[in-house]
Amino acid sequence: MNHTLAQYNSEITTCRQLFDNKNTDYGAAWRILRPRSITDQILIKALRIRSIEDKGTSLVDECIEDEFIGIYNY
Repeated sequence: MNHTLAQYNSEITTCRQLFDNKNTDYGAAWRILRPRSITDQILIKALRIRSIEDKGTSLVDECIEDEFIGIYNY
């Protein structure tokens, strides 16, 4: 397996584990969200990524990687 594929599989596993953990903690609460609400949440995360990249820092204890995981899991 090449290095890029191994990295991809590792990140997908991380995302899936977080999704499963949150689903265990909160149940399928996300199912009641309307499509517009989900796209709004993805936009908010994308804007946070841009803000962190532009400013070089985050006011909350989240990194860019956490935001990408959130986008993937939405």
